[in-house]
Amino acid sequence: MRFVGYIAQWRSAAKEALDRTAITVKFLCWLHFTGNYLCSPCHTYGVSMLPTLNVAGDVLLADHLSPRLGNIGHGDLVLVRSPLNPKIRLTKRVVAVEGDTVTYFDPLHSEAAQVAVVCVLNGAKGTCLDSRG
Repeated sequence: MRFVGYIAQWRSAAKEALDRTAITVKFLCWLHFTGNYLCSPCHTYGVSMLPTLNVAGDVLLADHLSPRLGNIGHGDLVLVRSPLNPKIRLTKRVVAVEGDTVTYFDPLHSEAAQVAVVCVLNGAKGTCLDSRG
């Protein structure tokens, strides 16, 4: 009879452990889904985004849903990976979208302004800027 009491006690403890494990797994799945598909916090710092962001740094909530739905427009802030160091995320402001004409100046290569039309980058076939100047 004493043995049956121990089994009942262990069964109760195992059920409680499984319930807590299930809650923990559900919470971790929710964190994964939220961080990868909805939004995630990120820390930004530097002078390039003054006065919108502080030099010492700000914590932003990056929206992952808008780029998937195509809801990015003029003036939005976007996070991109640095082409020089992929471990670093850069914060940039959208100045043009598909079909806009952009005039830009490259002080390293020429003193003349150049004009480009923004087009969609379509895999390896597309180009990002189509120079017209």
